[in-house]
Amino acid sequence: MYYFLKEPGGVLFFCLKMVKIIKKILLCPPEHFQIQYQINPWMANKTINRLRAKNQWLKLVDTCQRLNIQTDFIKPQRQLPDMVFAADQGLIKNHSVILANFRFQERKPETKIYRDWFKTQNFKILHLPKNLYFEGGDALDLGNKIILGHGFRTSPKTSEAIANLFKTPVFGLKLIDPCFYHLDTCLFPLNEKTAFYYPPAFNQASQKKLINLFPRLIALPKKEAFDLAANSLNTDHQVITNQKANFFTKKLAQLGYRVYQVNVSEFIKSGGGIHCLTIATETN
Repeated sequence: MYYFLKEPGGVLFFCLKMVKIIKKILLCPPEHFQIQYQINPWMANKTINRLRAKNQWLKLVDTCQRLNIQTDFIKPQRQLPDMVFAADQGLIKNHSVILANFRFQERKPETKIYRDWFKTQNFKILHLPKNLYFEGGDALDLGNKIILGHGFRTSPKTSEAIANLFKTPVFGLKLIDPCFYHLDTCLFPLNEKTAFYYPPAFNQASQKKLINLFPRLIALPKKEAFDLAANSLNTDHQVITNQKANFFTKKLAQLGYRVYQVNVSEFIKSGGGIHCLTIATETN
């Protein structure tokens, strides 16, 4: 499916449309968001300005709503500061959800709370074997295929299990940099042909696999990769990204996409960006 988009200046762009358009997302208010422990390198010696975090989160919600994305909210719980990162909770496809099997004990209690919410919304709940770790931030659903990162939070054999549950091809990618511990921190599929990525986050075999998956691969500069530019939200021809991603936003505009920038610096202190803060619950 294709469309034309004319930007200011009279330049006409020919673009591939994303496989899915986000209609509804789930978010968790950052009422209890703080850094209480360290489970990734970002968290070392960091403290959160909770008022600033709340204001940044509210700006993200407002931006999504202005783009006609419906927003649902789950009630945050004390002692679960990372509940705010809704994307980690599972992988949704065709109103079914494969729940996360968190590697770290600190995050395991989140699963029950999100499972209860999905049940109230009549999602079909799917479970992986207990010996397979999985976090939703490692899974990117492109419609006719799923790309899955492994190496830090997700087990390599999880790819086969997800493929069996969803009857969809799953392509596994090995992550090797602990700062990019989830796939959605270092890979941003724009459409079926184009993706942005940070090459050092992947081993050589996975970099070659990405070349086969996406004819046009655009490498992110190191600074923007560490500003979590890849951890953006993509719906139709609109992308919501972090304010510091200048190279990324320029390239998106050249490709005919409208860009909306939201500062999420407080959440990046914990290793999560815009995509991490949302999970798409309804698409078309």
